[in-house]
Amino acid sequence: MERELLRLSETPLHLEKTWESGGVPVLTAEVTLPRCGGKSRRARRFDRYYRQYARAYLKYCEAELLPRATETMRTALERSAPWSCARAVLAYRVTLVRGDILSLYTEGREEHLPPRLTLRRAETWDRRTGFLLPLTAFFPPKTAVKKRLVRAAREQMETGTAAYYPNYGALLRRAFSSRSFYLADDGLHWFYPMYSVAPAAEGIVDFSLPYGEAGPLLPAEEEKG
Repeated sequence: MERELLRLSETPLHLEKTWESGGVPVLTAEVTLPRCGGKSRRARRFDRYYRQYARAYLKYCEAELLPRATETMRTALERSAPWSCARAVLAYRVTLVRGDILSLYTEGREEHLPPRLTLRRAETWDRRTGFLLPLTAFFPPKTAVKKRLVRAAREQMETGTAAYYPNYGALLRRAFSSRSFYLADDGLHWFYPMYSVAPAAEGIVDFSLPYGEAGPLLPAEEEKG
């Protein structure tokens, strides 16, 4: 008997929290992450992964953002300058659901809290087993995946109009992470964190390769569950 594929619930995981200083709200956080809500072991594993992620993000907000938000408020009050409560928002976007594959990424945005920062991470799931799939799963065996993607990124940089750091060639290799990828209809995308290969104005630097026989491989369209 075929296993039923993981399916996302229409009701995502949603959490909100506010931190105060001296009775004044200085930081709010809003978290919205995917959720299955099923009773199978695979669904529970999926939901547990994002519950842990949500808790970790709120801990990050308290440990890293709250002190900065509090100091920003105090400085503004001392100078009688305009001030807004800092806000952190973590949300997700599904980029591909095809056959056994579910791919998505999450982004955490920080508002009214310099320096400007957006954090992204991505996951690609096997909907049949409930486990994460590695980048190498979408290339033929023995493919030098990092070398190929770094070379493709460099070629796209050289033909594009964005501004990058002068030593971007070395930075592409140094900052590459095999976990920073997702699948979409147009191909495989991989990305670099803000400030890693380009100034903040360029945001998160995202590259892509179309599907092909040499990889990245196109997931099957038919659902078997």
